[in-house]
Amino acid sequence: MKYKNVTITGTGIYHPENKIDNDFYIQHFKKSGKDITSFLDKMGRKERYIVNNNTENALTMAIEASKNALKNAGISADQLDAIVFSSDTPEYLCPSNALIINHELQAVNAHTVYDLNSNCVGMIVAMDQISRYMKTSKNVKYALVVGSLLVSSIAREDCKYTYPISGDGAAAVILKCTEEDTPRGILDSKYCTKSEYYNTIVSPSCGLTKSRLNTISEYDKTLCWTPFALDFFAPEWSKAIDDFREDYNFPIDEIEYFFLSQYSKQFIIETAKILNIENYEEKFTYIGDRYGYTGTTSPIFALHETFQNKSIKKDSKAVFCSVGAGVAMCSLLYQF
Repeated sequence: MKYKNVTITGTGIYHPENKIDNDFYIQHFKKSGKDITSFLDKMGRKERYIVNNNTENALTMAIEASKNALKNAGISADQLDAIVFSSDTPEYLCPSNALIINHELQAVNAHTVYDLNSNCVGMIVAMDQISRYMKTSKNVKYALVVGSLLVSSIAREDCKYTYPISGDGAAAVILKCTEEDTPRGILDSKYCTKSEYYNTIVSPSCGLTKSRLNTISEYDKTLCWTPFALDFFAPEWSKAIDDFREDYNFPIDEIEYFFLSQYSKQFIIETAKILNIENYEEKFTYIGDRYGYTGTTSPIFALHETFQNKSIKKDSKAVFCSVGAGVAMCSLLYQF
């Protein structure tokens, strides 16, 4: 029996050159009488990269990340059969950004191209969806999944949950579909949606229709974050991981790599604690201290970091977990 497996053959990232450390944001909030020093420490922040010019945006960053991923995968753009773009700060609503990426890369054989917006969980959802399509299609061998976030275009400067926490950047993965004797690659997914939080993270806060009106302030056209309890994130991710273990009958020790949302280091610590993983720093890749929170791309930034600095163990397992506004959660089970 042959299995159609979808595996990751290359990754690439891109971020702007402008690096900003915590001191800038600490001094910024002190002007309004707020001390966010301990907050940034708890969130695990040190540095992040922010666009400070008029030439870069989510699309241009995505193109650069895509080029890097193609190079690392050792394939050319004309070998791509599909392109999926994920962002909640797209440069265009029409045409699709994926179509423009197709043009800029000269991916002349990529005929399945579309954008997907599931906010911060978008790249994981995109990888799940396109991999399932690849397994049932005769025409898609290579797919590019690329995500990008230009948070500096929507973050409110008085919001401590976004402005000092996030960074601009893009990440890309190349997926390959092949027939093999044993299953590996992207194996399965778990979803959880709690839509009662639909109005907690809203961008633009006034809605797209009103954002076209001159009577609406620029402030109301940005992202509005209403604080809410985030204490269910780690339990839900842990539940998904336990469900994977039960469904596929393997011990927790077989998961060597955890690529979680990089919004808060505390989420990683809490997830490891629930799963009784003591050496979490070895297995949970954390890069939020160097890149900030890059939204949809953050688990892929962590994956790229692991590829760059570790030797991946054959047959080892990994999980990807993240969460999007509203909230929608997705976890992927992967085997190398």
